[in-house]
Amino acid sequence: MKTQKLPILISNLITKYLKNELSASERSVFEQWLNEDPSHLLLVESFRDTHQVQQELNYLHQVDVNAGWNKFMDEVRPQPRLNWKKIISYSSAAIVLIAMSFALIYYVQQTELALPGTAQEALADIMPGSQKAELAMADGTALNLVGTPNKSQIAHLAAMEVKDGFLCYKNRIHKGYNSLSTPKAGEYKVILPDGSKVFLNAASTVKFPANFNQNRCIELKGEAYFEVAHNKANPFRVLFNDTQVEVLGTHFNINSYAKNSKTTLIEGSIKITENNIESLLRPGEEANIANGTVDINKADTYKSIAWKEGMFYFQDDDMKEILSQVSRWYDVEIVYVGKPSAKKYSGDIRRQATLNQVLAMLNAVSGVDFTLNKKTLTVNF
Repeated sequence: MKTQKLPILISNLITKYLKNELSASERSVFEQWLNEDPSHLLLVESFRDTHQVQQELNYLHQVDVNAGWNKFMDEVRPQPRLNWKKIISYSSAAIVLIAMSFALIYYVQQTELALPGTAQEALADIMPGSQKAELAMADGTALNLVGTPNKSQIAHLAAMEVKDGFLCYKNRIHKGYNSLSTPKAGEYKVILPDGSKVFLNAASTVKFPANFNQNRCIELKGEAYFEVAHNKANPFRVLFNDTQVEVLGTHFNINSYAKNSKTTLIEGSIKITENNIESLLRPGEEANIANGTVDINKADTYKSIAWKEGMFYFQDDDMKEILSQVSRWYDVEIVYVGKPSAKKYSGDIRRQATLNQVLAMLNAVSGVDFTLNKKTLTVNF
């Protein structure tokens, strides 16, 4: 007969087991639970086999978690909401431990509620997005790209090569357009013929002339980060929605998923043209473009490029804004039940986390309930 143990107890035991810190009495309880159902062993091994979790465990072995936890508690006790960015700056070790515990508790709860023999279902999860895209060449050639670009994938394409993990287009004389499109749960990076780098986020497309050096003009749908090669005689232009951005050489991010778009400048300068009205953007500024007008403000530049750095980063965002990113990166449909809360949240989560791990952390700080059924995520307010 199965023993009844609280998920929080089991999650703590799993964490200690993975860190090799179980006492004799704890090991006895842990082994009893482990032997009760094959799904329990599968659960534990799923964490042991996760490369990211193992990196965190290695990190935890090198730091004083107790001291970190005490400092963490001193910082969050008087605060009305959890600001992960500030807390992480004080104690990365404590937050790693908390994040692992959130995920473990969630998984254990799912496992304990599962019927015997449904171990695989209990561990059902959605993995994060990865490197994948569809390439369409001006000559009609089409190719599905999966994983980091490699020479074998494009060996038969004379117009392509691989350099430092980037897919590189070679300039072609013939007419027409090339395009690179990422699906939901996909991202990719490319070097254009002029040497400019483009980092493409999920559900996005860049389209540009095959003879690119003659006409450095790109059409964008979705989101991309640009590192543009300098060429004063031939400005680099990006067209999205009804807006044009013109640059000589600079780093910037454009988010045009919605009708209201954002352009954030990291370095250099860019000129934005909307309704034939030109606006100049300086480093650290962001242009919010809506209904034909451009509103320029100081920007949280990291927020605009966190996705490129492998992070979800939230700063005073509501749950719907947060989940719009989650939907694209895990390719799930979001269904809302009840009236969404206007409460704002700040923090960050690695984009390498599985969907269940992300939901566990969001639930812990917001109290919002999530139900995942195949590719549909129901959010109950």
